Amino acid sequence: MVKNWILRTLHKILVAIDGSPSSLNAVEYAIELAKETRSELEIVYIIRYAMGNIEAGILPHDIEKKEEEKAILLINKIKESHGDVKIRDFETVGRPVIEITKEINTWGADLLVIGHHSHSFLDKLLTNSVEDDLLKSLKIPLLTIPKKYKFAKYSTER
Repeated sequence: MVKNWILRTLHKILVAIDGSPSSLNAVEYAIELAKETRSELEIVYIIRYAMGNIEAGILPHDIEKKEEEKAILLINKIKESHGDVKIRDFETVGRPVIEITKEINTWGADLLVIGHHSHSFLDKLLTNSVEDDLLKSLKIPLLTIPKKYKFAKYSTER
């Protein structure tokens, strides 16, 4: 009964990645879920604003461009490995929560899938996690895949 309900309610699954092992596990899970529910799938890769070091000649734009190239390479690897699944993709520079929320609203996603990032106690004291901020602002379900769910097939390393 639950499976039938899921099949009827899921049409568009958005998975947000950043190249980390946990986000790559989330991609694998989202792809399998999209196959099972016959849903459309979109991968969004958010490139965070870069600080750079202008005095050293390292411009933020150059860092962001390099990250965008890595993102495109990674998404192409994912698409090649799953030729049987239609995958849309979107790469952008910005703040993850804002850009993910914009894409959910623009594309009309029914579910957001992300990988869990473990943070140390000190990290939690000093910063808010993207997960926490998403939970506060989302109007659709959020599925978080644990880091140890399974090993990722992809790497941003060459």
